[in-house]
Amino acid sequence: MNNSTTIQDVAKEAGVAASTASDALNGKSHVSEETRLKVVQAAEKLDYRPHPGAKHLSSGVAQNLGLFVSATRKHVFSSTGFFNKLIKGIHEAVEGTDYSLSLQMSETESGAADKLRSLAGSRSLGGLIITHPTRNSELLDILESSDLPFIVLGRPERDALYVDNDNVEVGKVATEHLIEHGHEKIAFLSGPSRFTYVEDRLNGYRRALESNGLNFDEDLIWNSELVESAAYKTVKKKAQKKEFGGIFVAGDVQAVGAIHALKDLGKEVPNDVGLVSVCNSQLTMHFHPSITAVDLHEYWLGNWAADRLIQEIEGEGKGRPKVVVPGDLIVRESCGCRPEERD
Repeated sequence: MNNSTTIQDVAKEAGVAASTASDALNGKSHVSEETRLKVVQAAEKLDYRPHPGAKHLSSGVAQNLGLFVSATRKHVFSSTGFFNKLIKGIHEAVEGTDYSLSLQMSETESGAADKLRSLAGSRSLGGLIITHPTRNSELLDILESSDLPFIVLGRPERDALYVDNDNVEVGKVATEHLIEHGHEKIAFLSGPSRFTYVEDRLNGYRRALESNGLNFDEDLIWNSELVESAAYKTVKKKAQKKEFGGIFVAGDVQAVGAIHALKDLGKEVPNDVGLVSVCNSQLTMHFHPSITAVDLHEYWLGNWAADRLIQEIEGEGKGRPKVVVPGDLIVRESCGCRPEERD
């Protein structure tokens, strides 16, 4: 973190007023997605972070915030991208305030409901951030029937306070980049269909095809769990049955499994198959070939989620607005771009 960088520096880099930059980095919902992305890009380029402890020091009462994750431990702790950056953003929003942070996990949906009931009824938490909403509304039912303040990280299928990427745009941006490389038959290696972001990225993928006059083929939609081994097995099986020239992958770890599977099938990335993934991480940067990926800006998702939750706890929230961040394409080798076209 560069402690010498100021919000004025970020504003100048982004070409906006300092007040606009501040509002963008504080997750204010009135800031447009285009402006928010410019400011986030500038902040990350300059390694700017909000000053810890500058907010939420008035209550004098310690509060425990929970981060509730319904995912396998292997996915959470072996991930080189999403959760590492997300938790860092949450931690730095909480650091220096009257609030502490605890991680709460469940590896199954049924276990998640039981754990959430226990947490909501224990009075041990002042508020909760819940990630990866699914089509199962039970978790939100539990939270809404309690008086526990909460924010959802991801789009829920009902009215609730949330912070998320524009995952339709994420799917559209990734797919259109492959189309620009001349690919007409593009597979989508998706995540589990129970997650709402999967539906959104599929819609973006579909919109990109339709807007470019290309046919949507259900047989090119492949679902796998969010681990390398599952992605490998899925691609190894499906890729032998369909002709395709490009593949859009839901996550960085899945992309590694997909590339290994394609290699074992005699297909090289990017010479035979162009690939674009989601989640810009150390893995996508240093894997060979380096992986073109849509950056979700997970640090800021976590930072805004924690900040907005604290506002809600302290009675500063107005209604239940959302904050949405567009995806940001980072071009590397796996899509087939020439060196001068890469970031």
